[in-house]
Amino acid sequence: MPIERIVEAVDEFLEGPRYERPASELRPRSLVRHERTRAALRRATAGLLFLRNKLEAEQVERRVRMARACHAILRAAREDDDETALPLLVYRDELREQLRRAEEELAGLRSQVAEAKGSLARLSQGIERMERGLSERRSPALRRGLQ
Repeated sequence: MPIERIVEAVDEFLEGPRYERPASELRPRSLVRHERTRAALRRATAGLLFLRNKLEAEQVERRVRMARACHAILRAAREDDDETALPLLVYRDELREQLRRAEEELAGLRSQVAEAKGSLARLSQGIERMERGLSERRSPALRRGLQ
């Protein structure tokens, strides 16, 4: 009699509701680590995009100031107003230099953004491959469990 009770208890245990681990525990550590890396890379890429957009807006402002300075220089030259034209020429030259430096910085930033986007795309593809491989490995086990 005691052996029958033990067998029944074991059968109930095996057939009863099973403890299922949360999905986060089922994911391999490498996949979780890659997803964290992807999130960090997304934040970094967003920061680079913000800086690029800010620099581009500043460049537009500089070009507008440059156009106004050139217009004022032409007006001063037409009116033979050298006292006004000379400081405007210096200001225009300063703006040109600022534009040149900012364009170099912007070019470097654009290449960093492109590189970050490429890295993010490659990392996302790698994560998708890992997830597909994981689901393919689980599929046969699930099919066996359903049969």
